[in-house]
Amino acid sequence: MGRENNSPNSPTSTKKGAFSTLKSLGLLSCLRLGSSSKNVVAGTLTSNGTKLTAAKGVVRTEEEKSRHGVVKKEQAWMRNGNLDMAIWSALPEELLDHILAYLPLPALSRLGTVCKRWQSLLHCPLFLQTRAAETGSSSSWPSYGPVRYNVKMSEHGEFHWSGYCKSSNRWQKLPPLSLPCLAGKKVWSGAGGLLCFYNRDNMGRLIVCNPVTKKWRELPPMNHKWRWPCVTHMIVDQSTKAYKIIMAGNEAYPRNSSTYQSHGTEVYDSVLDSWQLSGSLPKDLFLDTQDAALHKGLLYCTAQRTCTQTSDALSAHDALIAYDVQSGVWTEVASQLPDSSAYQTPLLCGGQMVMVVAPLDNDGAEGRFYVLDMTTKNWNLLTIMPKSLHKKLGFWGVCVAHGNQIFVVADTSMLVVVYDMGDGTWRELSSHQADSTFHFITPTIFSPDVNAIP
Repeated sequence: MGRENNSPNSPTSTKKGAFSTLKSLGLLSCLRLGSSSKNVVAGTLTSNGTKLTAAKGVVRTEEEKSRHGVVKKEQAWMRNGNLDMAIWSALPEELLDHILAYLPLPALSRLGTVCKRWQSLLHCPLFLQTRAAETGSSSSWPSYGPVRYNVKMSEHGEFHWSGYCKSSNRWQKLPPLSLPCLAGKKVWSGAGGLLCFYNRDNMGRLIVCNPVTKKWRELPPMNHKWRWPCVTHMIVDQSTKAYKIIMAGNEAYPRNSSTYQSHGTEVYDSVLDSWQLSGSLPKDLFLDTQDAALHKGLLYCTAQRTCTQTSDALSAHDALIAYDVQSGVWTEVASQLPDSSAYQTPLLCGGQMVMVVAPLDNDGAEGRFYVLDMTTKNWNLLTIMPKSLHKKLGFWGVCVAHGNQIFVVADTSMLVVVYDMGDGTWRELSSHQADSTFHFITPTIFSPDVNAIP
């Protein structure tokens, strides 16, 4: 009879080492099998093996067994209270891939250190099919936003970043990206599982990347060389996975020209794989922020009106403008903003257009939030940040909206406070000092999607 090969490089040895690594990382608590595999094992395993949900019910813990008079009997897949590596390492690779597909996204980078096969897991067809089937369900990966990152690559050539996870209310380091093309690039926008990178310093091209599958592409040259693209916004069609990138700003240089043109707008269409020039801003308005909010095909932004001379001084008023993605036309929505003297961020929250007025400094007035009445075009005060949170927050970093909630993130401490439009309450959520190494923050929300195509 043949003898099992237990050399360090054998498949059996690799599997045993892999499961040992899983257990040491505490990842076995995340494993569960799909309904199609119930004839083998189904349910949730804890790292110490004391409890699991089997296909036909719950196996009680030792304390529960004692209370209910159940005779202690070790399960077939256990040995001395621990997982039996001899059994678990014999799982078919197809079943193992199916199990690993349910791990949380931050754990995937650690899996890649186990073996080369697990490193290529994200390209496995069964893994992609399993994750695709889970899209939109309660077990799908959560969204992360805002995003913090470093422009400078690590000594190993990796792009390091983290995101705020709403479901767990904490910052999480996301799997690093080993893509040399990202060196010096900044996260400029993102949507539908994709991130858009741009190097403003050398007017370089845009890079679009799926951080989960690690696939990326460099977009073709734009029609303009942008000196300051005030708005870069990505829109993804979830049904077709096609996407558009809207680039707009106040100063753009046509190719092979040194004379800039103001109020430029151009749009990249992934279906056509080209940039198209689009409508210009009204001549008396200039974009003054990169923040934008998309609602029913309209991209809302703030703009500054050209200063006008009065009898005593110059006066200027900010305005809310919108870009129609379908027609490519800019229009003025509201001729005034709540407070033209402060930094203002448009957000779509709870189906309403909200303007966030950030405080000028920590000693000034608290942040204020207004809702736009689409009929009268008037701004109505929604809420004022409590003084206690205002003092703790310090200088604001970014504001993002998730559903009915508005998240405000501190620039340095990364303290996060949230306002819930549903019940009108404020809460302090999280601060993670370990993430202070990430020097750049963007309001981009990253929603992992294995089917997103750069």
